[in-house]
Amino acid sequence: MSDEYLSATSDDVGPTIAAAEVMDRLAERLNAVDSMAGRMEEKKAAAEAIAELASDADDALAVVESAKNAAGDVAMKAQTKKGAILDAISSATADVRTQAAEDGLSLDHGLALDRYLEENLETVRRIESTDHHSETTLSWQFSDGAVVEMDDGTHLEKYNFYKKIAMATREKLQLELVSEEVGDPEEDGYDRLSLGPRSRPWHEDNWIQCITDVLDERQTFVESVGARTMAWEAVANEVRLSRAVSDLPVAVDQLMPHAMEDDDGELAEVWLPGKTVTKVCEEYAVEPKALQEELAARGVDSDDLGGDRVSERVTVGQNGVRFWRLDATHDEVPAPAEIVDEVETGADRLNSMEWGGLDE
Repeated sequence: MSDEYLSATSDDVGPTIAAAEVMDRLAERLNAVDSMAGRMEEKKAAAEAIAELASDADDALAVVESAKNAAGDVAMKAQTKKGAILDAISSATADVRTQAAEDGLSLDHGLALDRYLEENLETVRRIESTDHHSETTLSWQFSDGAVVEMDDGTHLEKYNFYKKIAMATREKLQLELVSEEVGDPEEDGYDRLSLGPRSRPWHEDNWIQCITDVLDERQTFVESVGARTMAWEAVANEVRLSRAVSDLPVAVDQLMPHAMEDDDGELAEVWLPGKTVTKVCEEYAVEPKALQEELAARGVDSDDLGGDRVSERVTVGQNGVRFWRLDATHDEVPAPAEIVDEVETGADRLNSMEWGGLDE
């Protein structure tokens, strides 16, 4: 019966148009058949004609696609189910599509996104910052020299991912997935015929599965020291090199670090003047609030302050100083180089000289 469908095609048209003509003929014959068995035979014969056209064509998959695109119109005209027509075409063209896939899938108008990823993606560097609450960056690196950095998660949205990659490569990259030419992803064998391993059957419906699989396969992990981390390390170094005083009024008056002891005389907290911290923030281009969040996330701030607060203002007489309070019991908080009970001021030194209290 397939010969009857092939004889209905025009002599001067290509195979894709001939496939559409076969489908037009199918609609006519379905309307002329009354029995269910007869209709099934017509669908099978038309599908076999499509398979024969595809096997002789340079682009077999395009012929099959042409027939599938016409299935909806045939179903509407003949009052039959579109799925039954598509099933017949898929069954009859299985061998042809398999051979076409094995010969190589390609687009006529550029490079398909799935092929570019499978053949050109060398590695994805997952750059994880030492800063807390920071975004992870993925650096996608391709063999043609294209390097694209994007936030983690961007790759899950196909179009946005494609736009970033297309802007970086000199290839004529297309949004299409050439693997879709082999048929329906629900069909047996689709995962084998599509590009890449069977764990990623490239298809629009499987995008998240496939892009996640290729990422897991080719990613490497890189640690990046963040600006907040460097700022905190600089603050810790200020504490480590500091001379702290245990008397808070003296610390306020002299704008010095304050060493707060617990009831047992052990170092409990180190209070660092806010101006010292502000200077560090300016050096590393970090906002004080950002550093505050970093210290709270690390747990190095005082437990006596509520929420994420890390500082408080202390006023003694006419002097007021804002101190950043650090938990000295935390492993990341160093002890000051020296802790003294009091500090000899310039006035004290002058009085000592007047009374002969200083050795010459």
